[in-house]
Amino acid sequence: MKDVSIVGLGNIMKGDLGVGCYLVDALNQEKLGDCIDVSYLPEGYSYLDAYFCETKFGIIVQGAILGGKPGSVYCWDKRAFLRNAGWFADEYPLFASYARFFRKAELTRRFPEDMLFLWIEPKVTEGLGISPQMRKAIRRAIQIIKRSLFERAFLPEMATNLSVIHQLGVLQITV
Repeated sequence: MKDVSIVGLGNIMKGDLGVGCYLVDALNQEKLGDCIDVSYLPEGYSYLDAYFCETKFGIIVQGAILGGKPGSVYCWDKRAFLRNAGWFADEYPLFASYARFFRKAELTRRFPEDMLFLWIEPKVTEGLGISPQMRKAIRRAIQIIKRSLFERAFLPEMATNLSVIHQLGVLQITV
């Protein structure tokens, strides 16, 4: 088991809502260390718990329509997620299923108490590819992730610098 699990969620056929895949692609180009696992799960996954079982810190990244400016990055801890999930459940049903999943997972006590959720507001919600706003948001999200890893002593300070550029193989684009 790894100390940290970072999971990007989404569907690359739904434009910016596939940001989890692109972020994982970019993170895999960063120097994160052996204690950190980075994974992508498409829509319809059923084993999210396997990625976080017995880890110390978990991060989930996904595109989500929350009514903000495209490219906005919302950063929630587990308490904020559980508090807000009900509000968004009608508009974004996955929030309700995530909340049920985390409440059930807490019963096993093999799930990290320390979680970070990054929701990124999409501009484009269909087709292959991501918007310029999402490309910038990916860099902001990586900065947030690396800073969070450093604050929890999973990364040395020098590793918090971003790579100059990321080549996203999925789209053959540069961010």
